[in-house]
Amino acid sequence: MFERWFGKQEGSVLVQQAFGDVSTMLRQSGKMFDLAAEALLENRPLERDLDALDDVVDESERRVRRLVLEHLSLSPGQDLVASLILASIVQDAERVGDFARGLGELLPLAGSRREGRFADELRAAVEKLRPLFELTETAFRNGDRDSAEQVVSCHRELKATLQSYTVSVAESDLGADMAVVYSGAARILRRISAHLANLCSSVMQPYDRIRHGDEEV
Repeated sequence: MFERWFGKQEGSVLVQQAFGDVSTMLRQSGKMFDLAAEALLENRPLERDLDALDDVVDESERRVRRLVLEHLSLSPGQDLVASLILASIVQDAERVGDFARGLGELLPLAGSRREGRFADELRAAVEKLRPLFELTETAFRNGDRDSAEQVVSCHRELKATLQSYTVSVAESDLGADMAVVYSGAARILRRISAHLANLCSSVMQPYDRIRHGDEEV
């Protein structure tokens, strides 16, 4: 845990439980992302109900908020900064799950197979984004600034790459359905990357600057 949040002592049991729930949210969202990306890029049906998986993420967010509220009610002077950061940053973890689910919602819109240049470029972006889930969890749970910096740096690169990709899709002769699928997927990848970078900003920034992971730090 972060010494700069808790000082020399361990944080309260409730706050540590909340940290564990954020990790659970990231792992669950990563599973959802894998399922949706594989179905989209490998032209396969979804193997699991993403709505049901996302319910786990949503319940974890509610539990974090309850734990923080309970902790502050019992010990308002202990771990105040950590509690404020958790209450703020848990929204980013929840949004990662929402966007992973949204990637699966693009499947019914595709009128043809996902193949060729745009599918290949999207696959490359997925492969670059996927390791950020684990890096973010490491950064957030362990206060690992190096991992956090890797996530933020990769987000900046992905942001530029996906913006250029979207412009290329708009200028292409793709049919409307596939243009929507590819551009929608690019936007979702960019938003997931941004929310992971926001989570990592809690390692790199003072409290009033967190959730600005895509800015210079």
